[in-house]
Amino acid sequence: MRINAHFLVVLIFFFASIISAQSAVYFCKSTGAFGYAYGQNSIEEAENKAYNACKEYGGTNIIKVASTSKTGWGVIAVGYDDSGNRSIGVALGYDDMDEAKSAAKKYCSDNGGKDITYYDFWDDYYF
Repeated sequence: MRINAHFLVVLIFFFASIISAQSAVYFCKSTGAFGYAYGQNSIEEAENKAYNACKEYGGTNIIKVASTSKTGWGVIAVGYDDSGNRSIGVALGYDDMDEAKSAAKKYCSDNGGKDITYYDFWDDYYF
């Protein structure tokens, strides 16, 4: 049985997109800076890019909020606590966008966030 060349190319791109799904988010509570990366080739690459982005945007006491190699929806929700400090909530690797948005908003709220908005969302399954 011969495999159609077009079908093989589609399969290669499909599996490459699944492999390139690593995501990470870093945050600095002191400055409110955060950085994120998605659709990367490895967890290390996603974490390095997210960490460096947080540092570039002013992060000084940077912590990893989340990272995953699971494909799916990623969402970052941003709010501010009673002192005016930024808080974030993150959901990565969700199968459903609405579930990811709800989870990110809940995590932001759990961290003291009010007046929460969605900063960004993506589906790295199709990235």
